[in-house]
Amino acid sequence: MRRLISLALAGVLALLAGCGSSSTSTPSPAALPTASDLVSKSAAAMRTVTSAHFTLAVTGSLPTLGVQTAEGDLTSAGDAKGTATITQLGQLIEGEFVVVAKDLYLKTATGGFTKIPAALANQVYDPTAILNPDKGVAKVLASTTGLSATTSSGSGYAVTGTVPKDVAAALAPGITTDVTSTATFDAATSRLTSVTFALDGADSKPATVALALSDFDAAVTITAPQ
Repeated sequence: MRRLISLALAGVLALLAGCGSSSTSTPSPAALPTASDLVSKSAAAMRTVTSAHFTLAVTGSLPTLGVQTAEGDLTSAGDAKGTATITQLGQLIEGEFVVVAKDLYLKTATGGFTKIPAALANQVYDPTAILNPDKGVAKVLASTTGLSATTSSGSGYAVTGTVPKDVAAALAPGITTDVTSTATFDAATSRLTSVTFALDGADSKPATVALALSDFDAAVTITAPQ
């Protein structure tokens, strides 16, 4: 009888242990994709994205990048709309922006939308580059070298590497050196959910440019202000 009870208890403990191990959601190191495969799949996935919501945040001293924060919606056709905080003549100005057919319109608290001349528009951050397959996030991913091993990041993955200065400058104008990047990806779709560039600011202190993406392929309508 004692032997039967002992065997029964052992069976129960084994069953409980099996249930506990199957409920964990943390992938084992062996289950993580390789960094090169992950980045390659993500670059391909981002080339097919038709629209997205984005947020941009700049920390540190980067005087060559006029924008400090920005948030809005954009399309792969090159249109965008949202809000931004811009440095102008040493002051921070909050306003709205619309980009349609390569024309940029800005609106501040002092008036309505104003069409910005092309010569000046180049000095303002252009979010439409983000989904451009030739110079946006897909290009950044395809150009990243020195990839680290893939790590878990929430419900997805993270990879660090080095992005050439010319490629990084398409997303953050004014970058003059190669930068360290940390990218995060959605595990289910391989789409890029964020990328952060780490570099030295004008005051030789650390600076970052952080871009986050969400709401992929949502219906977005953007028209020029009247």
